Amino acid sequence: MKFVYILVVLLYATNIYGQVEIVSEEMLTQKIKHSDKEYKLICIFCNYCTGVEHRYSEVVKEARNNKNMEAFFICAQDGGEIAQNDSFEKMGMNVYLINQLRKRKLISFYNPIKAAAKYLKTYLGVDSEEMGASAFCILDKENKVIVQTNWKMEDDEYFRTMKVGLQSGTK
Repeated sequence: MKFVYILVVLLYATNIYGQVEIVSEEMLTQKIKHSDKEYKLICIFCNYCTGVEHRYSEVVKEARNNKNMEAFFICAQDGGEIAQNDSFEKMGMNVYLINQLRKRKLISFYNPIKAAAKYLKTYLGVDSEEMGASAFCILDKENKVIVQTNWKMEDDEYFRTMKVGLQSGTK
């Protein structure tokens, strides 16, 4: 009986926490563009900005309630930094690590938020110039932007935009 109990706990525990996947930019682009969901939510994840961490939990909660939407949390931080931080596990969603093959320098001014925004512009054609940590966009089936947030938005406007965009995914 203990064996069955342990097996059940392990099966359900693996679905509770999110996973970190290291992917190439091209691979992630294909995954996003060929998603069978009608809408795709793409959110920039970076645990450097503690002032916006509360936004992630709301985005995750709302995204889970939309059966017509697939969420992609992208992050361009070093894999080691993410492994040491359990923020992604608290979210309970997959986080896709990109830009992991770049050259590391002893002294670097690398900005993972800008790197994630550059990915969105280069590979998906999203105008991401003002996107920052926790900013997201929602794409439709043709991969066109429906709504988008930026770093300048106050929480009220951010959550209002999120609700409007996520309502698209419930149609």
